[in-house]
Amino acid sequence: MNRTHLLRLVLATACAVGAAAAAQAKIVAEPQMAAFCTGEAAAKLGTRPRNILTLPVEKKRGKYIVYGQSPADGADVTTFECSFGSDRKYKGIKITGRPSVAAAGNGGAPPAAMAACKSMVGVPAKVETVSPLRAGYTEIILRENASGRRVACTATDSGSIEDWVELN
Repeated sequence: MNRTHLLRLVLATACAVGAAAAAQAKIVAEPQMAAFCTGEAAAKLGTRPRNILTLPVEKKRGKYIVYGQSPADGADVTTFECSFGSDRKYKGIKITGRPSVAAAGNGGAPPAAMAACKSMVGVPAKVETVSPLRAGYTEIILRENASGRRVACTATDSGSIEDWVELN
């Protein structure tokens, strides 16, 4: 390998590493964090952004977190979370898991969480997906039988509803 070729290889590697570090340090405005996370998740999971579902940004202890799943339709779900520092710099994405086969479709959520979410809907609804988000929290996506309206309900294991999002 000649010296010019080696120098080009070293420079190309340095540029690639620098670009990756720049993406990690990107400052994102709070209203754009969910969309930014959608793009990052799509790239990491090898899918299109339309196959990603994210929840609204949460601010905890001065930091920002966006929870999400892929695919958005609830089949064979992978959950993830994007984190941003208190300075709104993107810190990265972490795959948080896949629900067990028992959790997909008809339940698998803690009974109190399921009861609270179904009660909040107030009409007969089908459970589309159940996704564990983090210790003590579960996201349940429900579709009303009559209207087809979809909602994402985040509840604690004890049945306290923490978030409610209309999906349609």
